[in-house]
Amino acid sequence: MVRNILERARILGAVVTALMLVCLATSASSAAASSGPPAAAAVAATEYNQAVLGGPVYSTGPCAESGAGEACFQMYGDQIYLVANTAGAYARWSNYLWNGSSWQLYRQGECSISVVGTWGHCNKDFYEDSTSPNAYGSQGSGIRVAICTASGNCSAETWARNNG
Repeated sequence: MVRNILERARILGAVVTALMLVCLATSASSAAASSGPPAAAAVAATEYNQAVLGGPVYSTGPCAESGAGEACFQMYGDQIYLVANTAGAYARWSNYLWNGSSWQLYRQGECSISVVGTWGHCNKDFYEDSTSPNAYGSQGSGIRVAICTASGNCSAETWARNNG
């Protein structure tokens, strides 16, 4: 009988220990989830798209220009528009989300065009500035756009809050 009691106590102790470990793991993962956005390494890889030929149907938002061409962000419809003045030019874009205390990179990509002197666009689906919550649990979305040469030299970036 004493042996039975000792065996039951050992089993009960093991169960209590396992439950405590589960509670600690759950608590740690909850704390990590609420402490902020993932590290930069967790950001998705660069997205590469080939532009569909065709210009903007109406006025575009902010644009970046250089000798390579012009790249614009159209808020309504989340389009990246570009026209290349040289072969191999592409639009480089990045999408930042507000995490409650700072802007964090969420997505990034390149939109290339195969025809010089013709407008093209890449259709993206970004968080809107008013979407709450965004992927980082807050509210706010912005886009940076630059036009780049085939060798990777890029214009100054233009910035727009995605409030379209």
